[in-house]
Amino acid sequence: MRRSETATIPLDHTRWRHIWQLAWPIMLSNVTIPLVGAVDVAMMGRLDDPVFIGGVGLGMIVFNFIYFGLGFLRMGTTGLVAQMYGTGQDDKIAFLLIRGITLAFGLGSLFILASPFVSMAALYMFSASDMAEQLMTDYISIRLFAVPAALANMVLLGGLYGRQQMRLGMALLFLVNGINLFLDIVLVAGFGMRVDGVAMASVAAQWGGFGFMIWRITRIWPGQLGRLIRPLAGARLPLWLDFAAYRQFFTLGRDIFIRTILLIGCEALLLNEAAKMDDLALATCQIMLSIFGLLAFAIDGFAHAAEALVGEAIGRKNPTMLRIVIRRTNYLAGMMALLLSVFLWAGQPLILSLMTSQPALIAFADAYWPWVVSLPLASFLAFQMDGIFVGATCGTQMRNAMIIASASFAAAILLLSFGLTGLMASFVGYLALRGLSLWWMIDHVHNKAKAVGIGD
Repeated sequence: MRRSETATIPLDHTRWRHIWQLAWPIMLSNVTIPLVGAVDVAMMGRLDDPVFIGGVGLGMIVFNFIYFGLGFLRMGTTGLVAQMYGTGQDDKIAFLLIRGITLAFGLGSLFILASPFVSMAALYMFSASDMAEQLMTDYISIRLFAVPAALANMVLLGGLYGRQQMRLGMALLFLVNGINLFLDIVLVAGFGMRVDGVAMASVAAQWGGFGFMIWRITRIWPGQLGRLIRPLAGARLPLWLDFAAYRQFFTLGRDIFIRTILLIGCEALLLNEAAKMDDLALATCQIMLSIFGLLAFAIDGFAHAAEALVGEAIGRKNPTMLRIVIRRTNYLAGMMALLLSVFLWAGQPLILSLMTSQPALIAFADAYWPWVVSLPLASFLAFQMDGIFVGATCGTQMRNAMIIASASFAAAILLLSFGLTGLMASFVGYLALRGLSLWWMIDHVHNKAKAVGIGD
């Protein structure tokens, strides 16, 4: 390594300790995300009819589609802010956050206006009892009022991650999910509300978290978001109202949206093929996906750290820092994956007993447990590569890699018929191929660190 090149590396930002300091708050705060859904279900489980659980559960799936589909608001913001942070462009960060928030409010308002159509689409997607469908539409019609704030919080979270303020991001998630949990209990158990109670809790939590975080950001970085109003007094358009920059958001968002839809589609295809076999196969695959979702929360911390540090390295135009960051975040994620695999192997009896009390299902799932144990090792590179490519704002490559992996997965399970073992092997192979195909395209990331200039 040349001496001049070494001098430009912010050594504190490439140390193992700094990477861990970025990762652990995300791992900890991620625990609260599935907890809120569990409490929503638990509150409905206290009522006198299981139909309440079904109504809320179906409604939650609708919002999962909305938030997953618009996840580019968080990921795109993180990558762009991280690159600007690397060059100290605070003005551009402020304008980017303002664009993201206005875009979030615009999209969220469209969902509110389209509330009848969202409910109609949900009724078309799901087949349930009349009562469950009515409860689902009631839940959707109320919770849609949380969407503008929820999307704006995704933008703020992306901005905080890009500036490597992971603890402040953790505070936002803790606050939103804490308010949600508290109001769930108060409104349902205390005031006797039902589906409307858990929906209103979500609305209040998202808007409360957004309001607090706007106040906190303006205190930490005075004047940043104030630029939203001040330029309006001038004769020309405010600098944040840059239509070319908005197109950049949508271009990156288009690629990430396609990637996300394919990701959801692969999991749906897995369950659909399992359902064609029998109920035990379907339940075993659902257990597998549930565990996979929890694993993602644990491993994702290092991917988020990679997003921030890769973006900073690219902003600094520092290929050496980039190589160090990629190597070290991948190593830590790999070690975490190995520990998780060991935990799944050693804790099999306990984990299965927590997932189900049905002896037949436990015995059936036991035969396929090695595939569950392999999930962390097969998937960690995919998570890491996603984080690295988000930090580099290489959405096109993320999309292309997902097309390769999902097409291979679909071909494996549709053209080759070899039972549940083959189905699980195909899913594990798909996860590995996601990571490997992005690794094959890693030169696109390295070239970004050598390029001149970044987007506004």
